[in-house]
Amino acid sequence: MSDKQVTLRSFETEDIKELHRWSNDPVSMLMVGRAPLTYEQVAKQVEKKRQNGDLLLAVENEESKLIGWVFLQNIEHEHGRASIGILLAPEARGQGYGKHAMERMINIGFNQLRLNKIYLTTRGINEHAITLYTKIGFIVEGQLRKHAYIDGNYCDTYFMGILASEWKQKYSKKNF
Repeated sequence: MSDKQVTLRSFETEDIKELHRWSNDPVSMLMVGRAPLTYEQVAKQVEKKRQNGDLLLAVENEESKLIGWVFLQNIEHEHGRASIGILLAPEARGQGYGKHAMERMINIGFNQLRLNKIYLTTRGINEHAITLYTKIGFIVEGQLRKHAYIDGNYCDTYFMGILASEWKQKYSKKNF
């Protein structure tokens, strides 16, 4: 599992078709608690992210096949922070790709953008994601109780973060 390698590259307009497919996967929709999106809605979301100055990168596997995207959003250089997000193709989940993609993007955030903190939110029902983020080094900084309505129930939302100093301590010898 840990030998899975990914490459990050610029997320291009032609990649939106796959993002649309991943976004409408039943598990993806359940984890974020929303209805299906049209292609145009997904394309508008991507364009809005670009206009906001978000860093959008495509994730490719060992065979250079597009398997997901990872992004830094809400980048605030004056405060040294940004939020990270990731979505993988259903067929690429649970194979170690997410960990490698997140690690590469976090490395860019801390070592190229000179951020001090990278944070995220995730639903309490998304145990796989919480386990992954914890493995990478994220710490639960807060819990918003019954914050999201998903599939007929209210669930908690977790706010998690990692600092540059924690990252460097854990990953100082790893090559990205």
